[in-house]
Amino acid sequence: MSGGGVTRRQFCAAGGTAAVLVGLAGAGAFQNTQGTVHLRPPGATSETHLLSHCDRCQRCVQACPYNLVQPIPLTLDFPTVGTPELLFREGYCDFCNKCMEVCPTGALSLEAASAEDIGVAKVISDSCVAWDWGGCTVCADECPVEGALVIDERGRPQVDETLCDGCGLCEFVCPAPSLRAYDASTAAKGIYVVGRNSEAAALPGALTSAEYEAGARKEASRE
Repeated sequence: MSGGGVTRRQFCAAGGTAAVLVGLAGAGAFQNTQGTVHLRPPGATSETHLLSHCDRCQRCVQACPYNLVQPIPLTLDFPTVGTPELLFREGYCDFCNKCMEVCPTGALSLEAASAEDIGVAKVISDSCVAWDWGGCTVCADECPVEGALVIDERGRPQVDETLCDGCGLCEFVCPAPSLRAYDASTAAKGIYVVGRNSEAAALPGALTSAEYEAGARKEASRE
């Protein structure tokens, strides 16, 4: 075959690669010794369930109207490659259900608890403008869940983790990058959403940038 089309050999090679990824991920779900977690789209039951059911078809990626669902690129944590994670760079999740509706394998399910609770927002104390200087109330002003994000008597944002559903609007609108001078030692934004099964979520209250970086992708101890 000539031109820009995909040859039969290329098609078969791609299919074989996908099959290997799925097969290894099924085993890797139980062999992920690093205990890595990612912020998954609504409908993910657990890391183990998602890794063993997701076939990397990318339908959830294509269905997301806000470009939030993205495939995890090639990393050292090989079993997760190609599986979906949420990135709040271009918007926030309004729980439209499209990613769950198009999932053909049940890796994302409308029946899962996370269908209405993606994760939890954590304030980053050394990056949040209000934490140092006060005056910024953007995250609390924009939060769509009443009471989930409030400003305390010192002018700092506080998250009610029982009300927060991890929609990511606070992270998306956080103006810290434009208000602070660049500092490689701190996180870019003053608030981030993390998975509820992460170490970062298990820590009470606001986090430092170091605590966020160390715990956002690490699974909390089950002991």
